[in-house]
Amino acid sequence: MKHRREGDKVVFIVISHGEKSGDKDVRKKEAIESAKRVGAKLYLFNYPDTNIPQTHDVIEKLEKIVEEFKPQRIYTHSTKDTHQDHRTVAYATLAAARFIPEIFCYESPSLYLNFQPNYYVDITNFIKNKTEALNTYATQNSKDYMKIDAIKGLAQFRGLTTSVKYAEAFEAIMILKISGT
Repeated sequence: MKHRREGDKVVFIVISHGEKSGDKDVRKKEAIESAKRVGAKLYLFNYPDTNIPQTHDVIEKLEKIVEEFKPQRIYTHSTKDTHQDHRTVAYATLAAARFIPEIFCYESPSLYLNFQPNYYVDITNFIKNKTEALNTYATQNSKDYMKIDAIKGLAQFRGLTTSVKYAEAFEAIMILKISGT
């Protein structure tokens, strides 16, 4: 939402409908609603939940989107995420985005083994928007790590470490400073 407010184009890519943790059609509707709420273009793929293949096919699909939008910044899962689909998507994204100037791995609500943030963004003015957008995912409300208090608590903790009220933490994979900018 912060990017949208700054005039950036935002693209969401959903690789799987997450049918192992909710009805596939409902999960798809949640993704569509979330993208609308943020004002993002949405790409939905239909790879099997918990079994996204580590193949060039996934990378190729991501490369086509990268080529179409020519983003300056990409956010993806961390390669240290404990969920196998998240790790697979992270590696595929890093391959597809290898020529993008800025790549960041975000702190997913699923647990990390060794997430080590080195880049923080103040989201104090956006925490309400974030929690409202997360409420779109009703199928995930039963998960403790998706509880709004947990999400706000993590943002508050990250804010405390950076002297703001709420922050998001990222692992900066690449930041290329382009001459003249």
